[in-house]
This record gives sequence, C-alpha cells and structure tokens, in this order.
Amino acid sequence: MKVLHITTSSRGGAGIAAWRLHTALRAEGVASGFLAKDRCVNFEGAEVEDPFFAYQRPSQSKRILRKLGHWMYPSEAHLLEANLRDRKHLLHYEHVSLPYSKFELQEHPLVQEADVLHLHWVSGILDYERFFTANTKPIVWTLHDRNPFSGLFHYKKDEVGNAPRIPRLEARVRIHKRKALLHIDNGAIVAPSQWLLEAAHDSGVFDHISLQKCIANPVDPLFFTESKTETVRQSLGIDADTFVLLLVAGSLDIPRKGIQLFLEALEALPKLSLTVLTVGKGSINTKHETHTVHSVGMVSSLEALRDYYHAADTVVLPSTEDNLPNVMLESFACGTPVIAFRVGGMKTHVKKGVTGMLAKEVTAKALAKKIKKMAKEHHRYEAGTVSAYAKAHFDPAQQGQQYHELYQKLVSAP
Repeated sequence: MKVLHITTSSRGGAGIAAWRLHTALRAEGVASGFLAKDRCVNFEGAEVEDPFFAYQRPSQSKRILRKLGHWMYPSEAHLLEANLRDRKHLLHYEHVSLPYSKFELQEHPLVQEADVLHLHWVSGILDYERFFTANTKPIVWTLHDRNPFSGLFHYKKDEVGNAPRIPRLEARVRIHKRKALLHIDNGAIVAPSQWLLEAAHDSGVFDHISLQKCIANPVDPLFFTESKTETVRQSLGIDADTFVLLLVAGSLDIPRKGIQLFLEALEALPKLSLTVLTVGKGSINTKHETHTVHSVGMVSSLEALRDYYHAADTVVLPSTEDNLPNVMLESFACGTPVIAFRVGGMKTHVKKGVTGMLAKEVTAKALAKKIKKMAKEHHRYEAGTVSAYAKAHFDPAQQGQQYHELYQKLVSAP
C-alpha cells in the first residue's frame, strides 16, 4: 500500500506534524511518500527534486490571452479572488484561504501512483472542485485547523470578527467547498484533538463521511532523550534554583498565541522572581526587575530545542485557540509540565498534578494565578510521569499503527 502525505509546506505546525507521521509510518514498514512545495519524498523513501510547484513564467502571448480570457469570461475563482482582494483592507486575520489553486494536484505523478491520499494543510496547492471531482482514490484528511469545514478563515475568532464584513463572499466560499467535498466517496476525517473533531462534526460539512476519528499527532522520538539541564542554564547564566518559564512559538507576534495575555500576567506578578526563555521570531520585554528575559530567537536544531525544554521548570502555552500544539507534545516528552488555557487540545491533555495546570478563564488574571501556583509547586511534577504520559498518548509507533489500520479499512472498502 502506497500512502502519500500532501501538505503545502513541511514547515509550520501542520507540516511538522505531517512529516513526523510520515517518518513514523515508514518506520513501521508502510510505503509512505511526502509531497509539499518545499519537500518531496517518493514511495521508496528517497528525497527527490520535484519541479511540479516551480514557477514557470508564461510567454507574453499566453499572458495576453489569459488576461483577455479573465476579462471576457471571468471564472468564479477569479471573481472571488478579485472580491477578496478589494476587501482585504477591511479584514484582520492570521490566515485566509480560497478553495482554488493554479496547480493541477491530481495530475502529480505521486498522486497518481498512490493507493491512499492523506491530506493535511493544503491551502494554496489544492483546488477543491478540480481535485475532488477528478479523484477516485481513498482520502484521509487530517484537520489542523477549521478551514476545511469553514469559509475563508482558519480560526474561529477571525471568522467571527471578519465574516460579517464580507457575508456574501464568505457564503459563496462555503457553498463552493461543500459542493466539492460531496465528491469524496471513500474517505475518513481525522482530527488530532477532540475539540476540533467536534467542531468539524457540528459544521455538518462532512456528514456524508461516516469514518471520523480523533488521532493525536506523534511527537519526535528525540524529545524523549535526556538532556543536561545544568549545562543549558549555565550557558545562559541562569542559576540552578531560578524558576524558569519557557515560551515557544514560531512567531511571538501572532495574537492567537496569547503573548499579550502572558505579558499582562507577568505584570501582575511583580514580587515573583523568575526567568523567561523565549524561542521563536521576536522578543518580549517585562516591566519588573524581578523578571529576566532570555530571547534565543529561532531554533532550527531539535537537539537545542529539546535542551531548552529540559532547562525550563514549566512551559507556558497561552494560546487562545489551538488544535494540538507540537509545543505541548514536545514539552511533555521532555518531562516538562505545561500551563495553558482550557481551550483546544490543551483542555484534554493538560492534567492537574500530572502534566500541568489549566487556567479556568482566558484572562491574564487567571494565567497569573497558575504561574504563581506553579512557581510554588513545580517540584511536585515528576519528569518521568510527564514523559510517560507523552509516551502513552503521542508515541510515533502507536499513532502510525492507528493510521495504518485506517488506511487498510479504506482500501478494503467495497
């Protein structure tokens, strides 16, 4: 059985999760391939050059003919693209996606060779109507956010805040998606968190697909390996007995990541002595002399990232909306507890006295309360217990086996 994982990029939360699942399946003997704009692996496991997504400048005559065609006979895609372009200045969002693409993904050689197509985050490379109308292969779609069953937006807050400003455009995109998705005859919908699975179910978009499951993302096995905490702290000039918070995000400027709430929480704790380590693009500043900040920037080495997890007493994950963040899984695997809000996949896996603490409300005050409590109680969290939880719930072999069984069920379907 040949399984092809398809995602827009191998980077970012969804791309990393897709890659980890791909490697877990190959370790289990599954002929898994991987297709993204920046990375391509064939079914033999060899990384290959793939010109499919490369830009090819059309000739001047083709450009003129294309413009004339768009002007005289505009397609729905071009009309909606122009509509969105004219209204973008009215919107505030993290991501926005139309269900169209210039790529004929269904014609890619690996797509045609595969027995099962496994979709992940596919905005920009998958044209809903053309792809799902042409496809006859079994499809597994792992949801990484709300976009596949929503309209333009990927997150609920963006949808609520922006859709009323473009109601007709939002409605047309939803209708277009629903119509295209009805062409999936043999498929399965998977969400890494129960929260996202329930949201997908409540939308009604996938009602014609009976196979819907919650399968958590796997964590890279490297995070289960030991690290020398003292060495990392010494290199940063942090005393062994200092209370250390770790904040990890691809970008510290994304509002959904809750960085502002975290800063407000710190502001409410002027007497609490602590050190904050930040990993990711950007930096933060605190107002109190009792707080020290070390911003290490982007970290490309997994070994270095693992060391930072081990150096921290706890990881703060203040996202206001999230699915199943890799940060949480990695922190658990390293034996480091997590403080988070009671949202998304965090409300399922952050367990009091076992893997961390949940703030009851999405407020700076509630977060500050848990940070203060963790400062007093972090020694009660045994690294072995936290890591064991990760092993039981996010082990690559276990997650790969669950997906393998799902593929077999689809392939054997009449």
